[in-house]
Amino acid sequence: MGSGIEFFSSFLSYLLLMVIIVIVAALGFCVGRILRKRKDSKLISESSAGDRPGSASKTD
Repeated sequence: MGSGIEFFSSFLSYLLLMVIIVIVAALGFCVGRILRKRKDSKLISESSAGDRPGSASKTD
């Protein structure tokens, strides 16, 4: 009886750890997506500003 309780306790501990890891990974994914969208929209707005007549374009 005692070993079953120990197994269940250990199982719940590992399950909780896995849930925490999945949550951290999902948050990282969401933050990365948000930052990438922000960067892409900034690059698009900069490139469209350079396409306007009379505006100075950047050259590398």
